[in-house]
Amino acid sequence: MKKKEVQQQYYNTKMITRLAVLGGSSVYIPVFLSALMQNNVRIKEIVLVGKNTEKLNIVSSFCKRMVDNIGYPLQIKETTSIETGIEKAQIILSHIRVGGFLARIDYEKRPVNYDLIGDESFGAGSFLNAFYTIPVMLEIGKKISSINPTAHIINMTNPMGLVVETLTRFAGLNHVIGICETSTSYKRIISQLFNVSEKHIHIQYIGLYHLGAICDVYLNGKSIMMELIDKLEKENIPSFDNEIISNFNVIPSRALNIFLRKSDYLKEQKKKSQFRSELLYEHESKILSIYKDRQVSTIPDVVYERNPSWYDEIIIPLICALQQHRPEEHIVCIPNKDYLSEFPFDTSVEIPCEINNKGLKPSIHTKLPEVFRGLLLTAKESDRLMIEAIVNKSYNYALKALAINPFIDSFSKAKLFLDEFIQTKRIEWFK
Repeated sequence: MKKKEVQQQYYNTKMITRLAVLGGSSVYIPVFLSALMQNNVRIKEIVLVGKNTEKLNIVSSFCKRMVDNIGYPLQIKETTSIETGIEKAQIILSHIRVGGFLARIDYEKRPVNYDLIGDESFGAGSFLNAFYTIPVMLEIGKKISSINPTAHIINMTNPMGLVVETLTRFAGLNHVIGICETSTSYKRIISQLFNVSEKHIHIQYIGLYHLGAICDVYLNGKSIMMELIDKLEKENIPSFDNEIISNFNVIPSRALNIFLRKSDYLKEQKKKSQFRSELLYEHESKILSIYKDRQVSTIPDVVYERNPSWYDEIIIPLICALQQHRPEEHIVCIPNKDYLSEFPFDTSVEIPCEINNKGLKPSIHTKLPEVFRGLLLTAKESDRLMIEAIVNKSYNYALKALAINPFIDSFSKAKLFLDEFIQTKRIEWFK
């Protein structure tokens, strides 16, 4: 296994008897298993659930060799049956990417042809992603609700907030948690700036999922937001837009940062010779060819070129928090339930929560900045309409969702994008 770049924590949790991974044929699953083993997480069985039998067998065979090579007491199973995979699982990790990286390439590149920002998590690209992903996730959610409704579902599938909302509103699931790496990566940088352990840093993030902002930061119970802004002004850290931070006194997420600089970002996308999704697609083929070699039992370096740090920094701590009595703070996407009064009760929001084996409790100590309130409310309504459009097969809802989306600048452009998508993909089920 490749040496970790983060501190090993060696969690002391009770035994997890079964964990199911939906999308278990992903070439990045071995990194997840590596993180489990390096952190000494007690787990008896992992079931990899995949659709592509050949790819699933390649990945699962490599995972078994890797686990055997380490000598870790963990059993790896694989199945193409969702029903079999989710049965009796205490935790279900949704790692699904409907259509694979080829689909993501379309989500990133198609909007740019209409002078729109291309991304699988927001804007026009988010709609394309949701169009294909939500029906699949809704079907899976209904199966979980019928077979294993008490399982904790950790959702990594994008568009993350829309998936969380679909599973809770339309599949009736009560234990769905969505995760995003943005705030965690910022937390790491902030702790380095103040030369303290990350456990002493508490971030007050408020958003919808990828679209939001760090509104305050606490060190040992004391707000350090203004001091942090002063420090950032003296540094040149690519993840932080100091001009925006100093003007708004918040740290925007990547998506919010892109919104505030839409024209600049679109120009950069138009100049790109290769999108990130295209690079990941190329990497996937290389990685699978390496995994096929039965003499290989360690994760190749090409896997780490994506920097999949979210397993160590987010997934493993969250899995362990769900098994422990002592609560830990995590920033997660969950049903609102009036935690943020500005947003509807049954929509999803991303906020800090104290999580343990008894559940979760929001730990919000700040308010949504008024300057971004209207933007987030509009984005949330667009998300809601996207879900309604896909669940109800409604062209009218789809057009409304795109027309009011903050990343789409006109009704005419929204309509052209939608109509040509329906025509080129020969979609007939929109009413």
